[in-house]
Amino acid sequence: MASKERKATYSPEADKKWKDANRERRNYLSGRGAARSFIRNKATLEDLDELIRLIEERKESIADNNLTKEF
Repeated sequence: MASKERKATYSPEADKKWKDANRERRNYLSGRGAARSFIRNKATLEDLDELIRLIEERKESIADNNLTKEF
């Protein structure tokens, strides 16, 4: 039995539909990527110290408010 290979094609309409339907997810991923890039490439020691403090505060806030929203 011969299998037919399916070729991927770019569909601008499908891309726009996904972007419109997943705006919050797209913004989340964009912000996460920007944060990682900043930490890896540009952050100074002072920046990293501040980020560690902010991360600890955020973790406490999430734990206290039981915020477990998935993006």
